[in-house]
Amino acid sequence: MGQPQSKPSKPSIPRFPQPGDHIYCERKGGLYDHHGIYVGDDMVIHLQGAAKKLGELPTCHKCGDKRVVNGEIAKVCIDCFLDGDTLQIYEYGVTYPEFSKRKRGTCCPRYSRPPHLVISAATDFLERNGFGPYDMFTNNCEHFAVCCKTGSADSYQIEGHIEGVIDTGPFAMVGASVVVAAYSISKGVSQKSSSW
Repeated sequence: MGQPQSKPSKPSIPRFPQPGDHIYCERKGGLYDHHGIYVGDDMVIHLQGAAKKLGELPTCHKCGDKRVVNGEIAKVCIDCFLDGDTLQIYEYGVTYPEFSKRKRGTCCPRYSRPPHLVISAATDFLERNGFGPYDMFTNNCEHFAVCCKTGSADSYQIEGHIEGVIDTGPFAMVGASVVVAAYSISKGVSQKSSSW
């Protein structure tokens, strides 16, 4: 069966992020997490979606002239990214037993690329506005950050939500792994290939 959403995430060891880190914070009291790539100099690149536009972002003296928005991808200061929420660092290379115990969307069993490649990928996506339009299921902020880190756009948070619905819904007999596999296949079919 899939993983229940009630499993707590194992918080990262408190530390300030390093350039190339995948960071995230809870939104709406833990309903979902928002993800981005810390690129240094107190700045984060993230997929923000069409709902937020440059004109709608509040003026920030910390971002100053370093703030960049290109379509749905933005580079903002870490304070604007966190929006008052608590910084957490997404972990890569966790073992499968550890991954199965953790809240989805907080870690990945794959290993990360070196930081300079992660930053290059995020910067290239920003400059080209090349990640495609935001879609909660197939192209969200976690897809963006995991793609920058590994080259493959995945959202374990969405898979976790699907597993939670399946475990309690009418699909419980089908099994979470079958439905998550179908989701992954459909995501792969709709996903554009990346040079990263």
